[in-house]
Amino acid sequence: MNTIEIPTLLFWENGNSWYGSLGNARFFIKPEAPEGSEEKQLTVRLWKGPLAIDLSEVIAEAAFPVTEAGLAQTTAWLEEQAAGLN
Repeated sequence: MNTIEIPTLLFWENGNSWYGSLGNARFFIKPEAPEGSEEKQLTVRLWKGPLAIDLSEVIAEAAFPVTEAGLAQTTAWLEEQAAGLN
């Protein structure tokens, strides 16, 4: 598989988090509200594998809205970052 697939909007609206990978790229996505805001965003952290996030250095972070468009942006960003690591 050469693409990143993440769950649907309902998954994120229910507050679930997700770990995934593509080649050497590892990522963690969690819906979080930034300080001073009630609006949740998908916070994405990326690191180079093979180790878990706790044993690795996060090399990139981004946040996207919890919307269909935000999910597409998240996937595109992750695939771009993974291409740079692989």
